[in-house]
Amino acid sequence: MSNMENERPFTGHGWVALLLFAALLLEGAVAQWLGQWLMQPTFMATPQLTLMLLIMLAIFVPAERYLIYFAVVAGLLFDSFYTGMLGINTLLWPLVVFLADQLRPYIPRTPLYLGVTQIIFLTAYAACDYLLNRFTGYGAVGWTNLITVHLAPGLLVNIGLFAICYLPLRRLLINLNQR
Repeated sequence: MSNMENERPFTGHGWVALLLFAALLLEGAVAQWLGQWLMQPTFMATPQLTLMLLIMLAIFVPAERYLIYFAVVAGLLFDSFYTGMLGINTLLWPLVVFLADQLRPYIPRTPLYLGVTQIIFLTAYAACDYLLNRFTGYGAVGWTNLITVHLAPGLLVNIGLFAICYLPLRRLLINLNQR
């Protein structure tokens, strides 16, 4: 039997929805609170707590289709309240969840591997976000500006947030999985 067949059915769907909603609110609060330091003309470090939670959920919670639907709803809420442009996160977040779910069997659940996984997914997300914004005419910065002003500071902030949130979130997701 494969590892997927040994997993018990997951029953914490309500908790996952609550966690995602809390992450959306917390991300907005952190961005507002730290915005005066993180969002300057020379660097824009945007916290991505909800996306990091979605990646962790895709890795720790048993593979179920509902998580993609939750990612669509969370992306739509995020786009509605924070970006003002519907569609980017509504499209990209479910795609990230799908990819993380497909790679799940190959990702060891250790802090180092999960941190590197977060960096890879956040970088890919930022590049796709840039391309979609450029395609729609919403943004028009060059690749150098994207990397130095947006991507590098954003990754630095999100690595710090991951280091702070990893242990409590890991413990919570393991407890949810064991219910």
